[in-house]
Amino acid sequence: MNLSLYDKDLKRISIIGAQYISCLWSEGYNTIENFTLELFATDEYKKKVKTDCYVGRDDRKTLMVLKTVKVENGKIVASGKQAGRVLDDVSFIGTIESGSMIDTSIKKAYNSSNKYHNLEFADTDLQIPYKHQIGNKSFLELCTTMCQSQDVGFRTVRESGYIVTEFYQPKSNPNLVFSERFGNLSINSISISTENSKNYAIVLGEGEGDKRTKVFVDLTNGEHRLDLIVDARDIQREENETDESYNARLEARGIEKLLQKRETFSCAFAPYAKDFGVKYDLGDILTVYLSDYGITLKARVSRFTQKSQNNKTKTTIEVGQITVKR
Repeated sequence: MNLSLYDKDLKRISIIGAQYISCLWSEGYNTIENFTLELFATDEYKKKVKTDCYVGRDDRKTLMVLKTVKVENGKIVASGKQAGRVLDDVSFIGTIESGSMIDTSIKKAYNSSNKYHNLEFADTDLQIPYKHQIGNKSFLELCTTMCQSQDVGFRTVRESGYIVTEFYQPKSNPNLVFSERFGNLSINSISISTENSKNYAIVLGEGEGDKRTKVFVDLTNGEHRLDLIVDARDIQREENETDESYNARLEARGIEKLLQKRETFSCAFAPYAKDFGVKYDLGDILTVYLSDYGITLKARVSRFTQKSQNNKTKTTIEVGQITVKR
């Protein structure tokens, strides 16, 4: 991968190319993944590689933002995350009502906010609603919570001189079929876990003892009930607030907690080298035959990771529902 370094105004200040010691590049469909770049500590890099600079590559539009820079023993180790990380520094104080369209409601809220330097939201019209009330979050929390609930992706990319966050949801492509038997993938790992799984929240609001306000959030969908107690005493009834409004705010807290308590199912594999980024990409829906396990998996590419070192790049693709610990 060939890299470039950009300043806060997205002006290119250095062409790194492939002249680095190592690079770890990871992108998530609706998560924010990690980035690490190791360089020789030349005079140029010591002056230019700074926190809050961006790193891009010539074959992808996605940007990374540097949050930590360490110089030691003649080397620079710069680490950060996908550029969407900066949305965690912008707050939304208010409420997005249940049934609001994910992309347009977040964009509208962002346009009324303090915004982040040089970053805008793209115009999209996915017509996918968020089924619950949500509010008083950073914009990164809005994006991750609302998008993960409805299988929507978001990415922060570079455009001509500015940064754009856009929402997307690729449709299923029946031609994207993979199997070790077909010779177009090699399985690295399969992970299935219910350790973190909950589907029914009992949300406790204001009050004491038997008089404490309780709201029940049921996401069982006919499955066996797995309880989660959510202490939401910090959510206090506002002056003249109705029971309906207060309970909706408690329900929203329960939904957010349950979204963090989903079953983990992911399959990581090494793709045929020329396929990824050409025939399919992050967010595409793949059909994966796991013959040895008796499983046929139809799931999105939820994360990919590339490790580049010594002129060799290893790519790992992950599909399935990946639970991210917060």
